[in-house]
Amino acid sequence: MPTRSLPPRPDLAQLKRQANELRQLHREGKQSAAARIIANHPRLKRASPSAVLDAKLPLADAQLVIAREYGFESWAALKHEVEAGKRVAKFKPHPAFNEAVATLVAGDLRRLEQLLSEHPELVHARTNLEPPYGYFAGATLLHHIAWNPSRREPVPNNIVDVARLLLDRGADVNALTLGRSAGTTMGLVITSRMASEANVSGPLMQLLLDRGATLDLGSSESVIPDWGKRSVFDVALSNYATRAAEKMIELGAKPDVCVAAALGRMDLLKDFFDVSGRLRSRPRRQGRLLTERDTIGLAALFAYVNKHNEAVDFLLEKDGNWNMTGVNNGTLMHRAAWDGDLAMVQRLVAKGADIYNRDNPFNSTPLSWAQHNKQTAVFNWMRANCAIDLHEAVGFDLREHVEARLREDPASVNKRVDHWDVPQSTPLYWSAWTEISDVDGRRKVDETERLKTVRLLLDSGADPNIVAGDGNTALDVANAAGAAQIAALIESRGGKRAADL
Repeated sequence: MPTRSLPPRPDLAQLKRQANELRQLHREGKQSAAARIIANHPRLKRASPSAVLDAKLPLADAQLVIAREYGFESWAALKHEVEAGKRVAKFKPHPAFNEAVATLVAGDLRRLEQLLSEHPELVHARTNLEPPYGYFAGATLLHHIAWNPSRREPVPNNIVDVARLLLDRGADVNALTLGRSAGTTMGLVITSRMASEANVSGPLMQLLLDRGATLDLGSSESVIPDWGKRSVFDVALSNYATRAAEKMIELGAKPDVCVAAALGRMDLLKDFFDVSGRLRSRPRRQGRLLTERDTIGLAALFAYVNKHNEAVDFLLEKDGNWNMTGVNNGTLMHRAAWDGDLAMVQRLVAKGADIYNRDNPFNSTPLSWAQHNKQTAVFNWMRANCAIDLHEAVGFDLREHVEARLREDPASVNKRVDHWDVPQSTPLYWSAWTEISDVDGRRKVDETERLKTVRLLLDSGADPNIVAGDGNTALDVANAAGAAQIAALIESRGGKRAADL
């Protein structure tokens, strides 16, 4: 999860300066620099702070750390985003563009036709607004017909006619948007949940194909470059676009077991297993052949998020990896916790699903997902029946679990994990913060009560001078929270600010 956010108009020169500033902090032997590098450099995740500070930090490595802090996989991806933003910012907005979008959204074909007649160049115009999702930057009118990203307004019934009008007037069917995950209109339609739910994915796909759009149904390369080596089925179903997947089958694409599960096609799903219950074939994901257990687990996840209970029950009777991710970031347990599906949570816990899994962009467990979506029944059941890990026990102020985890595993007091929005943080880091989140939302806790947790961790051997991946120590957190008593206790145990280490 990113620890920093780009400004509306980021400057590449400033980002380069940040990389050089990190190198300077590294040369000075600052623990905050080591913590940031360990948290964000994939090759140095398991390195000790001393080893990181003893080694040289080339500019390329510093730039990678900066890119990862902003949520980008590489410096090249960050650079592309900045440069694309500059290109989009230079567009002179067409005076009629916003009205054209409004008429498109309303399905006002007559007015849109009038606008295109008055301004023929509109069909090639692009938005210069900063969209909420980078992939939609510099979108044309034709890109808007996919309803991807989703809009508050429903898809109009005549959206296919709207798309046909734009194409008749010369819209480029294969034009790319300009964001880091640039996509064509076909790519946007295939991954559009709203188009699927409006049952227009198939007609739109057919129209685009008739007008020259490309769609390689047999390729493992996705239709949106930033998605990597993923099949068109995979990118569609990962975005709940089941109607698009059905259209692909109609066009001749061969579904795998995950596709069958996602569509609730029990006839197809059962045929993927032999009489002994073993898989006849395994699919590929991200360029690799999945194991049988991973395949079954992923298929169950696809079936669950698409609410095909018969398929879920069928697959859960088999030996699967129930910790697979692939749809909207979380595992099957995450999705069940988010939905408040207590019966499924209980079922998965009984099957050994990982309640500590943080394999998602939010670095959060199923318990956190239940809390965030205010699923009280799931949260309370897990609190009463599961061994909540130390970071979450501290974060949610569950004192009984804090004490239990310290008894069971004393060394966990200094364990660093990527937790919530702070990479490589310790339980003490979170104990110094006096604002607690639970199923009722955020609330301030009595500092004297919170002080008991801080003291318990320190008495159990917590190191107050471990610097988290955001460059802060527990003392920095206490100071930021205005928790004077906690700060004083940490200082009395030798705790320092990161700037002083």
